[in-house]
Amino acid sequence: DTLIYRLIFNLTENAIRYNRPDGKVRVSVSQEDNNLVLRVADTGCGIPDKYKESIFQPFFRVDKSRSRENGGVGLGLSLVWEIADIHGGKVQAEESTENGTVMAVTFPLNKENKDN
Repeated sequence: DTLIYRLIFNLTENAIRYNRPDGKVRVSVSQEDNNLVLRVADTGCGIPDKYKESIFQPFFRVDKSRSRENGGVGLGLSLVWEIADIHGGKVQAEESTENGTVMAVTFPLNKENKDN
């Protein structure tokens, strides 16, 4: 699905863009209970707690001074939010410290079929 590709691309691109030089990015998928969980982890500087919800708003930038040097317009994570929602999922900054960030997208595996 093109939208799922875009979701993974946007999360991975952000992890690379806001990482430290020579940092690492790890993408993983796991099944937890009745959910599929996609995680993208980086070794960047983290997201301050006060911005963990705001980062999903269109055009929001944590550090506006870095916008010009890193490119982008602040739409990547808002698109991730919308794509996850369309598929019955949710996205969150699961973990974020000065040692990096873990973005987690959770999708339900057993969606009830409303047509039956």
